[in-house]
Amino acid sequence: MESKKYERKQYIVDKKFQYKFVLMLIFFIFLTVLTVSFTTFYVIWQNVIEEFFFVPEASKKLGDIYLCTSELLVLPLAVLAVIGAVAGIFISHRIAGPVYRIKKVSEEIAKGNLSINVKFRKGDELHDLADSMNSMISGVRTLVKEDRSAIDKIAAVSEKLTADLKKQKGLKEEVEKTVLELNGIVKVLKKNSGRFKTE
Repeated sequence: MESKKYERKQYIVDKKFQYKFVLMLIFFIFLTVLTVSFTTFYVIWQNVIEEFFFVPEASKKLGDIYLCTSELLVLPLAVLAVIGAVAGIFISHRIAGPVYRIKKVSEEIAKGNLSINVKFRKGDELHDLADSMNSMISGVRTLVKEDRSAIDKIAAVSEKLTADLKKQKGLKEEVEKTVLELNGIVKVLKKNSGRFKTE
């Protein structure tokens, strides 16, 4: 069973998901900023233009101020995009990391390894899913152990019957046939059960 704490040092573990997440986050940041900026500008400048439109000196000065203010918005937008990208990678890492770990654990289970558990870092998301998977693995592990115990008991009975048959030659052929079939079933069950690693 895994005892060491699972740690990830790589922040991009699922490129497709994480890049898509970052792009969506940046898009919504831009959309929010542009909506707020446009609404604010529209309301303010609509009132200012109505007030000073017919004053030539004021309208020229206001035009310069409008252009300057618009240019000043470019830098904050760029900074917000960078912050959004970095935040997006960190936030998506808390989801993509656990999904990646679950995928790896599932691959191990498919190979028959039931000695592992799903472990996430403290700040990761999807801890409920990890708990559910660990319960499932534990349940299957218990079933396999019980099956192995039952197989051992069947094998012991089969060996005893075989020994008894050798001692008493007068038993019917049907019993011998049944014992052979039982031995065949035990072999198949042992083979199937042996695929799983429980410790």
